[in-house]
Amino acid sequence: MGRKCYCSYCQEEFKFKKNKKEHRLKYPNGECANIEVKGGLEMEEKQTEEIVEEVVEEEPKEAVKEIVKIKMPKEQAKEEWKKYVDVLKNRKEKYLQTMKQAMYHMKEGRELIDVYKTIKKAGLNENNEPRLAIARADLKEVIFEKKDEGAGNYDMANRGYSYKDDVNLPQKTFSVHWKREDGTSDNSWHIENKRIKTKVPMVPVEILPDGDLSNYYILWEANEWEELPETKDPFLLKRISENLFAILGAWDLTELEQSIISGGK
Repeated sequence: MGRKCYCSYCQEEFKFKKNKKEHRLKYPNGECANIEVKGGLEMEEKQTEEIVEEVVEEEPKEAVKEIVKIKMPKEQAKEEWKKYVDVLKNRKEKYLQTMKQAMYHMKEGRELIDVYKTIKKAGLNENNEPRLAIARADLKEVIFEKKDEGAGNYDMANRGYSYKDDVNLPQKTFSVHWKREDGTSDNSWHIENKRIKTKVPMVPVEILPDGDLSNYYILWEANEWEELPETKDPFLLKRISENLFAILGAWDLTELEQSIISGGK
């Protein structure tokens, strides 16, 4: 094994002699001994500064544009749908019925979304409030109830407890310990601002579905809670299961529609 190759001033080791020569050319008078951050760390700090500058310049992504959609070619979905229609003639398992409904919507050319994964990916805003909201399409407002372990519930009827129309998010949906009324983030006291609310967008006539609006849902980005939110690209959804929804349409709210929402539907 050869002798170790290192700088006599800063004691930095080098794998090859050419690296040591380059180091000496950079610090001919031993200035490297006075540098607090040496070698690779110095370069890492420079790279970190460049990354920070890039992040500052980058515009924040809209949560509704980060939605992951479940897709399948129409013909393939049609064949799969037929299989579930046949098997359900002799079976009654719930998951088979769910798969049949999912395939039905995809054979009609619709995309599906998993709201659990979608809301988790969108995360929380700077106030630790959900970036995305979901509500029955017939409601004027929806309440979000914070729960322990990063869970939560979109309450459709202001009941304060689970109901079949609610959307209950599982634990660890959000990486957060909700702030408590005593100022801590542990379980020593009640969750601060446990129940927050926001107003629900209206469905435009162009994609107004047949039948009662209570059979449909809207998913949108709520920039503010407790007040009228600035909504972006709402989605009209049809519920298939606890977390699976079919996308029936999307739209941008007009200024007139925003005004109508502020006064109630």
